[in-house]
Amino acid sequence: MTVKLSRRELSVLALAPRLLAQDAAPQPDHSREAFELRRKQSEALARREVPMSTEPAFIFKP
Repeated sequence: MTVKLSRRELSVLALAPRLLAQDAAPQPDHSREAFELRRKQSEALARREVPMSTEPAFIFKP
C-alpha cells in the first residue's frame, strides 16, 4: 500500500511535532513590563521642553 502525499502535506507532517512543542511551552507575559517602560519614557519626555522651532512643519491635505 502506497500513500501519496503532496509536498505541503509532507511538510506539515514533518513540522507538526515542533509546532506542538512550541504551543505547550508557556509564553512569558511582557505586557506589564512594556507598559511600565512606556510610562517611564513618557514621563521623561514630558519633563523636557521642546521649542516650536524644532517641530517639523506638516501640511495635511485630505
